[in-house]
Amino acid sequence: MPFWKKYINTKFYFILIVIVFSVALSAVLSLSKSVGNQSLLELKSLTPAFDIVTQEILKPLFTAETVARASSLKSSMNEDVINANEMIALLEQLSNEFEMDFFVASETSRVQYYSNGTTLPLNADKVEWYFRAKNSAQNIVAALGNREDIHIYFDIKIHNEQGEFLGFIGVSKRLNSFISSFEKIKSKYDYDFVFVDHNDDIVLSSDTSLLADGKRIKTLQQLPWFKALTPEQQTGQHPNDNVLVKVAGDDVLIAKAELKALNWKLFLVNSLHVRQSETTNIFIIQTLNIIFVLLLTLLLFRIAIPYIQAEFANKHQIDPLTQLPNRAHLAWRFKQFKKTKQSLCAIIVDIDHFKIVNDTHGHAVGDLILCEFAEVLKSQLRDVDVIGRWGGEEFVILLPSTDFQMAYEVAERSRHAISNHEFIVDDKVLNMTASFGVAFRSAAYKLEDIVTHADEALYIAKRAGRNTVCTTNDIEVKSPVGNSNLRLS
Repeated sequence: MPFWKKYINTKFYFILIVIVFSVALSAVLSLSKSVGNQSLLELKSLTPAFDIVTQEILKPLFTAETVARASSLKSSMNEDVINANEMIALLEQLSNEFEMDFFVASETSRVQYYSNGTTLPLNADKVEWYFRAKNSAQNIVAALGNREDIHIYFDIKIHNEQGEFLGFIGVSKRLNSFISSFEKIKSKYDYDFVFVDHNDDIVLSSDTSLLADGKRIKTLQQLPWFKALTPEQQTGQHPNDNVLVKVAGDDVLIAKAELKALNWKLFLVNSLHVRQSETTNIFIIQTLNIIFVLLLTLLLFRIAIPYIQAEFANKHQIDPLTQLPNRAHLAWRFKQFKKTKQSLCAIIVDIDHFKIVNDTHGHAVGDLILCEFAEVLKSQLRDVDVIGRWGGEEFVILLPSTDFQMAYEVAERSRHAISNHEFIVDDKVLNMTASFGVAFRSAAYKLEDIVTHADEALYIAKRAGRNTVCTTNDIEVKSPVGNSNLRLS
């Protein structure tokens, strides 16, 4: 996974945790002033409510929305012909990274691809949800699916830069995966969650008898406490409606919150036979306000994510000219090699007499040479090797699990490929050469250290007349400046 995406994901979850903690702390302080110790105890009992919303509902939703903005995914979906293997591989990578099941429903191929490697043709008679969601005005669709093994699907519409509909990217979670989380809270605090969609179908609930079982989906209108509400209460227009009703002789407090991002409603059903009605009512109102503030804050953060991603990618992901990784990416990959305790070779490459090219043909030609030079170098490397632009006309290559002799052969092969390559610019053929410095560390501890050693070898290569490969074995003790005692490869 690219360095900048991991950085964005880490920052996102860190900010999410800070927001939840800050809002919860603010709520505790506010309630302690208004309703005293009893209300504070109630807050602690209902805190898991918005933890559940965050962990089980918002996390998959915002993960899907963040992934939906990835340029690599849009690019794959925007192809005239969808490569099924590449698409599944990308989804599998996302699934491993986020520990969720991902899928893509492609408008181009009319096929749904899953991270588990399976596919499903999008036939109107079998996959009705796709065509219904496609024609929906909403960009986010959440619904139940897969009758054999009920899942909740969070679908995000994808469009290209021309506004053309490309399909959906989404995540799914098994309905049963929510049950254990709900049961722990219900058994301890004695209240139920009920999530309903825009059709008033029950999507999620801590009451397992209300969950879909593949044969039927229960509706809000079937619930005894909902039937006890007045018609005005059943059709209330306010985002937070709190009413006290009697069900089978018990007082039940019903609190409602709108989850606008999904067009869902959340009901907290709280039996008051062991609690003081007024205290619980105040507390649930405060809790729902906290959830509302949290949703609003996350919504604002979601809007800001594309701008953060674009800015960070421009600065930290790739070199804008050659499209190679830059120093930041090289440093991150080096740390990965170090964690796995792999031996490592580094090669630093410098284009010979590049200044003359710029002075003679102009910087535009120089830029084209740099880009083509980068492609020639890449063609000589393995998939596990990493090449990046170090700066100017210098490039650094990292070769994991590679001994000194093999690294020298890679450098020599690359040098030969460069010297034999014809760089054609504006119908002009330019012959370029490059100098190479090779360094080896069985247990490298800093990227700068191994690159510094390679740079010393590169200096020897330049002193030897350029278009050559030198290694750190070619460096002997240097005499005073101007009279270096050198042994050349």
